[in-house]
Amino acid sequence: MSDRNSYIQRLQAARAEMREILKYAQDNPTIYAPWRMKEVLDHITGWDDAVIAAIKSFLAGETPATPAARGIDYYNAQTVSSREAIPYEVTQREWEASRALLLDLIQKMTEDQLHTRFVFPWGTQGTVENLVEIFTEHEETHAKEIHAIIEKAGSF
Repeated sequence: MSDRNSYIQRLQAARAEMREILKYAQDNPTIYAPWRMKEVLDHITGWDDAVIAAIKSFLAGETPATPAARGIDYYNAQTVSSREAIPYEVTQREWEASRALLLDLIQKMTEDQLHTRFVFPWGTQGTVENLVEIFTEHEETHAKEIHAIIEKAGSF
């Protein structure tokens, strides 16, 4: 299996885990007060969008912007608040669409591009492999935490 396929499979597996969580979170429960499930999805979508923008800039030969340069917490607050008027159902569609776009970008990258360092949304540098590792663990961590929260509430 090539690196590309393993990157794609890891991202897909993490997303599948979150989709399972959504089956039990359709009533938009509070997850991390004050964040409800919608805000968690907005948060994940915001990071996917930032990564997509960084990869697109890199592929265009430009230096990617660093929207999270002011800090992860600041970026999280900004990306969630910018989506607060979006209905939960639309948030879910955007969450799926952003991941599909990210996977498509990875699929289209050359082997050299996959292994070339570029600027991440928070300003450090790494490769697509590094990004996949970070964001796979990020989504897996949220899935485990949310599963425990919903299970404790008796919804699982």
